[in-house]
Amino acid sequence: MDELKPTVHAERLEAGALKREAKLLTAMVKDYCKRHHKSEELCDDCKQFLIYALTRLACCPFGQKKPTCFKCKIHCYRAEQKDIARIIMREEGPRMLLRHPILTAEHLIKNMKEAPDKPRNPKARSVRIKAD
Repeated sequence: MDELKPTVHAERLEAGALKREAKLLTAMVKDYCKRHHKSEELCDDCKQFLIYALTRLACCPFGQKKPTCFKCKIHCYRAEQKDIARIIMREEGPRMLLRHPILTAEHLIKNMKEAPDKPRNPKARSVRIKAD
């Protein structure tokens, strides 16, 4: 993940739950690319997808309390990237149990929990209706 950084807010992926999610996501994409595209290095398409996914992860409004994407009430991926993520995760998820058992177990436990409500935008102005 050293050379692959999100385009914004990279510092958010340096600790806690988001760091673990980023590490697991990176491992899944790298393994998928290695098996499907027969390359030790990430191909351009997989690299672009991973940067996109890490950027979305870094921008998550839930922050460190982020639910798994499967349970999330906010869908932040574009349709095309969402399909790519679904394919990669469906294929690589079971494999990650052997390669990264602790990260995968944490992810599975997190997936059993209900997602929190959409966080309120603190910058939004409150609208008050005056009663006449």
